[in-house]
Amino acid sequence: MKKFLFILILPAFLMPDAFSQYFNTTQISILMGTRPLQENNQYANCYDSRTEFFPSITMTNGKIYNEHWAAGFGVGYERFDRNLIPLFVDVRYTLWGNKVSPFFAFKTGYSIGDFKKKHYDQLTLTYDPYSIDNAYLRKDGGLMLHPEIGVRIPLSENAGLLLTVAYRYQKMKSKVSQDIGPKNKWEHKENLNRMSFGVAMMFR
Repeated sequence: MKKFLFILILPAFLMPDAFSQYFNTTQISILMGTRPLQENNQYANCYDSRTEFFPSITMTNGKIYNEHWAAGFGVGYERFDRNLIPLFVDVRYTLWGNKVSPFFAFKTGYSIGDFKKKHYDQLTLTYDPYSIDNAYLRKDGGLMLHPEIGVRIPLSENAGLLLTVAYRYQKMKSKVSQDIGPKNKWEHKENLNRMSFGVAMMFR
């Protein structure tokens, strides 16, 4: 918790004081994409895919430099096939300061996965080793890239509504292990590509 609080207040110490207007953005998004039901393996040849929808809640605190540029640090919670906590830098450019305006944003950082491994009496996977008894599974996150475009609609002098469309690139890693066995550790990496549709409130 102390690390998260530090991230949220860090912009106040890193950014110059020449322009002292701060902002907070709280955003709710839906991440959408397709994923194979089962990979090619010794038991089946199945390449069918399904469309998946995942929720995302993020909050960014930062500083506004002028009517165009703003930057800050953010934290969030997302649910893929695992819980992820993204920690990121958010840089954004708004075309017009005091009226309805398109904007561009870029978020990049690292998503934290499970803090500890979980035990399964029988574990079924879509990758090698596919099925394993008495196994431990830990799901980690990784690098995230999130370019975003949207429209800002002023609601008052200090508040605005943001409608956004974005692309998400997310690295993830899974680690499977057993207490005994000739080969008792497996690692699986994957890269997810998702579209994101969101709505946010921005206060300054």
